[in-house]
Amino acid sequence: MKTNFLSLLSVATLACAYTWPSPLVDELEDIIYLQSGYLRRGFRDGILGCTFVPAGSQFRQASSEWLRTGFHDMITHDKDAGTGGIDASLMYELDRPENQGVVGLNDTFGFFFSFHNTRASMADLVAIGVYASVRECGGPVVPIKGGRIDASEAGPKGVPEPSTDLETTTERFAKAGFTTEDMIAMVACGHTLGGVHGNNHPEVTGNNSAADFPKFDSTTFEFDNNVVAEYLEGNTTNPLVVGPDATNSDKRVFNADKNVTMLALADPATFRTTCSSIFERMINTVPSSVTLTDIITPIDIKPAGLKVYLQNNTALHLEGAIRVRTTERTPPQSVSLPYLDQDGKSCETCTISTRPATFQGGSASGYDDSFKFYELSTDLPLNSSISSFTVEFSGETHDNNGSGGFPINTRLLHQPKQSCLVQKTDSNGNWNLTAVAAVRDDRASLPTHFEIAVKKFTPGIVGSRLDVQKVEMSQWKKAGESGFTLFSGSFAIPPESWSTSYDVVNGEGDDKVEVALIKTGSLPSECADWADLIDNAAD
Repeated sequence: MKTNFLSLLSVATLACAYTWPSPLVDELEDIIYLQSGYLRRGFRDGILGCTFVPAGSQFRQASSEWLRTGFHDMITHDKDAGTGGIDASLMYELDRPENQGVVGLNDTFGFFFSFHNTRASMADLVAIGVYASVRECGGPVVPIKGGRIDASEAGPKGVPEPSTDLETTTERFAKAGFTTEDMIAMVACGHTLGGVHGNNHPEVTGNNSAADFPKFDSTTFEFDNNVVAEYLEGNTTNPLVVGPDATNSDKRVFNADKNVTMLALADPATFRTTCSSIFERMINTVPSSVTLTDIITPIDIKPAGLKVYLQNNTALHLEGAIRVRTTERTPPQSVSLPYLDQDGKSCETCTISTRPATFQGGSASGYDDSFKFYELSTDLPLNSSISSFTVEFSGETHDNNGSGGFPINTRLLHQPKQSCLVQKTDSNGNWNLTAVAAVRDDRASLPTHFEIAVKKFTPGIVGSRLDVQKVEMSQWKKAGESGFTLFSGSFAIPPESWSTSYDVVNGEGDDKVEVALIKTGSLPSECADWADLIDNAAD
């Protein structure tokens, strides 16, 4: 007997579920949860094992640098004014003395840069960096939301320094919306990893050598409460506790409430829950103009890399994979996709078969979840087409969070074979992109364009802002008797943006449809003509 799997989910799980596709969540969810294996995003590679040292330097710890990046970006938030917070403005603030340790901050942004696109802001990546650094080192889960917006310039100064007095530091935290107890917890949780670099703060360590890197506690590669225990026991080597009085900022902060908070954090379980909570609040500290998403949890069933395009005059091609979360279930032997035609009707033969992916065993995992992928590649008749599908296996039916199915847009199609990125430079050093879309004839009179993200760099700044440029597409030719019209548009991509993405858009307002986040790296270097497909189909 088949059951609708939604009835088996808890109310709590349902509250966190989202309906696919979700422009604000889909890309971030992949980055957060696909850390290794099939279709891995590999975000953890920059801090692998918690002990990873950037640039081969044994005197650095990438995980602590990621955590520090989040704090330095957030702490200049002004709660009353609604400005600052996690907005990646830190990229533009690295010339300030308060942000000493610029190599680590630059390396952090440099790693995040490869994940930055129109669906993953640098600010969201900073937040994910906090989540990943804590989990990589064995710490608690820090719940993640999306929707942060990148700043385009520096924000105000105000990051506390080792020499900052307690009153000023407390006021800085209060301005950002945090109490004295919050301040103590955030510093203690943040300083369970890493230490102080002598070449950045010789006034603290007494040694300006790059090799001088005294740690905050004796277990710097583990997210634990030893930074608290050693402080309370009086045997700490934390340079911000036992160093010169003028720079003993941790000592001042920890004792700000006569050690009441530190005594509570001496309990390992309390330390973990407190750190999870305070870091969640830290990364959710954003400008008042920003609306964050719900907490992003791994979706149970998710289409992956779905492409739908005109195969020829009579057929639509659908390919990609279905991702099944296997954290709490045995991977199914087979997965099938019953679908509805373009009129929303089912039929006896309206089922798409899949096959278990074999590359890397078809499996992927994150810190706490595992997944199995099932690939599909099929041609569907254009005269009946497809509008949505459900996912069935092991007696379960999944209908996309109660929405009735996973939708397939056939009003606008991106044509990957007719599109291309010519990998030859023109006189200006640019590569020419040609984007081709198939628009259903009943929508061919509507405006069609593509929006491409052009990376804009500021001298001396690691990372970039994305300048989204609109490129009009014009009618190229009729796609035979398919009922579609082909539209084409071209854009000269500057060298720094050769690896980017674009969205194809048809219509406006509530009638707008789009094919989003098309990666230029997936395009061929030569464009095929539509006639080639017709000739091949005839053969």
